[in-house]
Amino acid sequence: MIYSHIFLVILVTVILIIFAEYQKLRNVSWILFIGCTTYILLNIETEKAHPTNASNNIIGFVDTVTVTNNTKQPTNSDTLLSKVAIDKLNTNIQIADEISTVNDKNNIHIQLLAMATNILNKEPIGVSRLFLSDISELFCFTVVENKNTNNKIIHNWKRYQEDYLYEQEVFRSTINIGTSPNWRCWSKITIKPEMAGDWQVMVTDSVGNKLDSLDFSIIPTSE
Repeated sequence: MIYSHIFLVILVTVILIIFAEYQKLRNVSWILFIGCTTYILLNIETEKAHPTNASNNIIGFVDTVTVTNNTKQPTNSDTLLSKVAIDKLNTNIQIADEISTVNDKNNIHIQLLAMATNILNKEPIGVSRLFLSDISELFCFTVVENKNTNNKIIHNWKRYQEDYLYEQEVFRSTINIGTSPNWRCWSKITIKPEMAGDWQVMVTDSVGNKLDSLDFSIIPTSE
């Protein structure tokens, strides 16, 4: 833009100098020449000090474009629900990671957990989750993958109260675990008729970290 303006100034100045020379006004010719030269130099220096910013031209072009956005803007309720869902997901992931970290640290993994009425040749017999109260014993059969020596697991036998808000620990058995990918072990309790109800065996490591659990029920026999 500035160069076209200078060209016009030069063209007009040349025409005026030719006219002054024709009129034999040499002093005027020199004044026009000096003035034109000074004007050109000043404009060139100004352009060097303040160059045209190409990015501004691009921004100006983009600003002229109308953008239509059909995306639904989230409401306050949507944002709150999303935050609650994300927090819950993060909490579940954190708990799962903590349990996994503890198990990996101890190198203990429960492969199988089953309730049975007997153990024969290191195999559970009468596996179920419902038992009549006229049986004599119940066994909690467990298969453990253990990579460390001197590891232990604990069977916590608990009985639910009627409101299910409270668990009464009835029996606790500490079991030494050998180094094996499939170490078989079990604990047992003697069943009495008054022990009917809902139960749970929770398996923990030696410091109380939960490894697994199993719910079962003892049904009273009819008289």
